[in-house]
Amino acid sequence: MVIKKLYKQLAPFIFAGIAIVAFVFGIMLLAYLFLFGAIVGTILFLFNWVLNKIRTPVKLPAKKKSSQGRIIDSDDWKHL
Repeated sequence: MVIKKLYKQLAPFIFAGIAIVAFVFGIMLLAYLFLFGAIVGTILFLFNWVLNKIRTPVKLPAKKKSSQGRIIDSDDWKHL
C-alpha cells in the first residue's frame, strides 16, 4: 500500500525528469547537427572557391545583336 501511494506521488516527477532530460538531449543533438552542417558547408564552400580561383574563366562567344522585331499595336490587325 505504501509503495503504491509513493509511486503515485513520485510518478509525475519521474516523467517530468525524463521529459526534461529528453528535451536537453534533443537540443544538444540539434546543436551538434547544426555545427556539423556548418563545418561541411564551409569545407564545400572553400573547395568550390579554390576550384573557381584555379580554373581559367570560360570565355563566352560574343552575343549576336538581335534583329529589330515588330511591335504590333492594337490597330495593326486591321491592316493584315
